[in-house]
Amino acid sequence: MNMDEKKQLIVLAAICGVFFCIEMVVGWNLSSKNSETRSTLEQLEAREASALLKKDRIPDLVSELQELEGIVEEYTEILPREDEVLRDAFVDTITQLCKESGLVVTGAEPVAVESVASPQRGRPVPASGNGNRPFQRHKYRFEMLGEFSQFHRFVNLVENHTRFLRVDSFDLFPIDRSDDLSAASQPKKNFTIEISTYVYKEKSVNAKEMQ
Repeated sequence: MNMDEKKQLIVLAAICGVFFCIEMVVGWNLSSKNSETRSTLEQLEAREASALLKKDRIPDLVSELQELEGIVEEYTEILPREDEVLRDAFVDTITQLCKESGLVVTGAEPVAVESVASPQRGRPVPASGNGNRPFQRHKYRFEMLGEFSQFHRFVNLVENHTRFLRVDSFDLFPIDRSDDLSAASQPKKNFTIEISTYVYKEKSVNAKEMQ
């Protein structure tokens, strides 16, 4: 083998080496791209599966929403309007019930409350998306004078009122709070009672909009 043939062989080997390196680089790039593509496809498949599960739950969610809307409609029919829970209007309502039962109102004042409960005990009520409660609670404390039988009649009138009213608590005291036993035996007593109600403020999302 002469020098020219050796040079040609070396050049050919170098060219083959270059092509081999190029193939390795291209193969590595293709492998990396395939790996990225496969990872993306797996993520898309997972998202698709999650979306299908959510889609399957839509009928149940719509049914639950319709049930909650029915509860809301049921209670908004008996809840007072906003103008009915203003101080003067609410006091007038309770004063009228006191007159019907024979009691005399001697004091009335609003009580600060947080709107965190629903009118139906133990039943959750849907809240709006902005964090506001759909039901706002209003509470008043009343002081009244009368006999226990009259007070009992008054409580019945409150609990059976056409609008939703709830007796939260009450106390009774003798008119004369001295230690005199004769004062405690008097039929007339001082009563303190706290009464609350709710006003519906916002409309829940319509079930048809979810379909």
